[in-house]
Amino acid sequence: MTYKWFQKEELHTMSELRAYYRKLLKQHHPDNGGDVDTMQEINAEYDALFASLRHKEDKGEQTYTYKENARFKAILNEITGYNIDVEIIGSWIWVFQCYAYKDRLKSLGFKYAAKKKAWIWHAGEYSRYRKKDMTLNSIREKYGSQMVKKKSVQCLLK
Repeated sequence: MTYKWFQKEELHTMSELRAYYRKLLKQHHPDNGGDVDTMQEINAEYDALFASLRHKEDKGEQTYTYKENARFKAILNEITGYNIDVEIIGSWIWVFQCYAYKDRLKSLGFKYAAKKKAWIWHAGEYSRYRKKDMTLNSIREKYGSQMVKKKSVQCLLK
């Protein structure tokens, strides 16, 4: 399959795919001036790439279910218009400097990490394997990180 939207990027891991999908959402989402047809093309390509990367085990990266993937896409679509700093670290969505959106983030299933001063979201249940806290930088180093720039114009809170 040839890819129109994802062809320029070397996407070898699920984290890279999700980060690039987030970047395309910022540019082409209908709420940001894009159109529905373009988003449908992007979503179809993303789903095809997701299927091909799903079974790949890269450096111990977990495999994702289609249900988790659908929820991840829905969350990113929802927060696309918010004036917040978003960072994708592994399979987690981290949101910074977003006090004005805290109620919306709570309703989407985000949890507040007080020590990291960030809201975080992850599909499914999380089991902690370490007794010791990791710094945000060590988490970034371990799982890879992709920062997404926030919109320059803030959308209205309702």
